[in-house]
Amino acid sequence: MRLPLRHGLVAGSAFKLNTRFFSSSRIYNELTPFTRRLFQLPSPPSPPSLQHNDLATFLSYAKHIALPETSTVYVGTHYEYTVRENLRRYALSLNRVGGRDDAGIDLVGTWHLPERERERALRVIVQCKALKTKVGPNIVRELEGTLRQAPVGWRTGQTVGVLVSPREATKGVRDTLARSAYPIFWMMIERDGSLKQALWNSRAEELGIGPLGVETRYGTGGDESGSVAKQIALTWDGADIPGMDQVEHGLAEFEEQWVESWGLDSQNDKEQLLDTAERVLPHDTFSRLSHELLSDADRAKVIEALREQQRQPEPQ
Repeated sequence: MRLPLRHGLVAGSAFKLNTRFFSSSRIYNELTPFTRRLFQLPSPPSPPSLQHNDLATFLSYAKHIALPETSTVYVGTHYEYTVRENLRRYALSLNRVGGRDDAGIDLVGTWHLPERERERALRVIVQCKALKTKVGPNIVRELEGTLRQAPVGWRTGQTVGVLVSPREATKGVRDTLARSAYPIFWMMIERDGSLKQALWNSRAEELGIGPLGVETRYGTGGDESGSVAKQIALTWDGADIPGMDQVEHGLAEFEEQWVESWGLDSQNDKEQLLDTAERVLPHDTFSRLSHELLSDADRAKVIEALREQQRQPEPQ
């Protein structure tokens, strides 16, 4: 039986899409280690390079070492950073992990869709295929193998795989994607970051992303002709998805209110609080720490343990 495939496509799609004008998005913030601990979000692996950590620093580094723009390293790294930065507008927080020991993973992170901004954020594993030629169904099977061996923090039932390519998905890719037992997305993202196609299978739909949709948008092209550029955008229940800048701002506000609710004053105090709560509370209770669903007894237990720790003299 052929499984249904949800998708949006700029040209030649049989699906009805809404139309709007699009705008650009830029990176400004990152999730802090404390934020990740509080909302139990996985910590990203170590970066594959100490020389660059985003598109701007990579371009500077590439210029410094005279890296040919046609080289495989330049093309692949440039595309990975482009994908990473442009997917932030759809609430994906991604980190680049590509390298010799990347286990087939280029980007890894979390997807903070509406109603899933905090603990329920989807885990995401991304493979980027910056190829000029068409890609075949084998890349779907390759991603399935990667998902079976996902890194620590991404071995959950809430992890999706995302294949990204500047090429449109072939019929073979679409059919294999539809048959896959894993939740997988296909995104056609051009080298300038424009999203032109988005497909996902029914297994992904089962993760509670029913309101996710696509619509066509128009904007002025990047050349001097003033031509109208056409791309698609992901939406949630017909509305714009709040980007990662907005999500990070919301998480920071919630974190600040949460810290104040415990009467804490400093960074050290809140780190100690998490350490103490993790030590004295059962795992399932600790997992509700940021929900403000703790019983008075559990809350008192954490506060007493924290005070006891603070009363102890510091080691000489």
